[in-house]
Amino acid sequence: MPALLPEFEYDIFISYRHNDNLFDGWVTEFVTRLQDELAATVKERLTIYFDKDVRDGLVDNQLVGPSLEHRLRSFILIPLISQTYCQTERFSWQHEFMPFLHQARASRLGLDLPLPSRNVASRILPVRIHNLDLADEQLLEKTMGRQLRTIDFVYQELGVNRPLRPEDSAGGMLYRNQINKVANAIKELVAAAKPPLAVGVAPRAYTPPAAVIPVATSRPETPPAAELVPTGPVVFLAWTAKELVARREELALVCAKAGLYVVPATDCPLDENEFRARTQEALATATCAVHLLGNEFGRRFEDDEECSFPMYAYQEAHRAAAGKAGFRQFIWYCPDEALAVRPTQKAFVNVIRNELTERSTFTSALNAMQLVEDLRKTVMQAVPEPTDSDKETEIFFIYNQMDSEEANAITDRLSEEIPLEMLTIEPDSEDEYKAITVRSIPKSKLAVVYFKHSADWA
Repeated sequence: MPALLPEFEYDIFISYRHNDNLFDGWVTEFVTRLQDELAATVKERLTIYFDKDVRDGLVDNQLVGPSLEHRLRSFILIPLISQTYCQTERFSWQHEFMPFLHQARASRLGLDLPLPSRNVASRILPVRIHNLDLADEQLLEKTMGRQLRTIDFVYQELGVNRPLRPEDSAGGMLYRNQINKVANAIKELVAAAKPPLAVGVAPRAYTPPAAVIPVATSRPETPPAAELVPTGPVVFLAWTAKELVARREELALVCAKAGLYVVPATDCPLDENEFRARTQEALATATCAVHLLGNEFGRRFEDDEECSFPMYAYQEAHRAAAGKAGFRQFIWYCPDEALAVRPTQKAFVNVIRNELTERSTFTSALNAMQLVEDLRKTVMQAVPEPTDSDKETEIFFIYNQMDSEEANAITDRLSEEIPLEMLTIEPDSEDEYKAITVRSIPKSKLAVVYFKHSADWA
């Protein structure tokens, strides 16, 4: 069956090391399940080239160019990144990964495609099946010229480094969800490639050239898309450590569905100065900031080893929260409980806990939907009239959200002896917060400011 796009031999090319399939046939099962998932996700039937048997594939004494050239003429490359894939002298790297990269960059479509969602995606879709050595990550990033973004099939347990299998989670849902992510990414790329082919006077008149496909000069010019002007709240979604890239993408999608405009909408820059400039540029347009923090401290600056990319974004947003009226900051702490948290990350999180203000929210939400629901309520609702706080009370008890567990235990005990009326204050501005406090304290017999983790706030 021919590929969906006429200039390609296959829609998808699977590149992998054969030794990653010898032990339990993991690669074969992955391809089989991906085919099934694509059949349920993409309307068109896609063709996949997968060298199932090492004895049927190419070996080093065969003519690589003529044998593999037509197979590599594929729309998407899925390299299965393992502990041994990034060996530059090996066949899969020399004769599959690198040729596809050069070929895609020089092709009519190019390596990167603008998606219907206005994001940009690469025709190389890396799937990671092992935790990688730092040298391998750096090699991939240097070769591709960008931060490594992968869909991960790695079993997470201390001291274990192997591919994720369907039976590793209840009902196989974790594995199935990752397969679904791959299928959805492919679906987006297919949708992105279709419109350019439909532009022109007579699309049916296209005939594949006999030799080399003309470069971009033969492509009809399309007018640039009009810049999207956000009409609702703008969320600065800070770039994260590598472990949380997939979760950041998920959160960005949920935000978009909830009517929130997310910036920045591109991959994290490799250049440090560009990262700083892009971060400040995005913050200047934002009405709130969201930071995802996990087990890892993140990439450090070469000129400041004590500061990571996520820390810099947090510090800049914290300054914005102090100086911009109505700006709110949300910190989503979501470490993997099966893995240890880096000491530097622990120290960073403790600093954040002690810097919390009425404009900062620290949360351990269970999922992205819960976080976005809380975020949306906070940034989109109007400030309630503080009339109820004007009545006299026995005790005015105020505490930070970080100390809610201990504070609730105290107020529960107090309520057994003294009538209490709980007042939840969710101010949108510092002035409103102060106004409620100033009115309530004189009308109370006792004012209590309780803190445990939030000394600076108190």
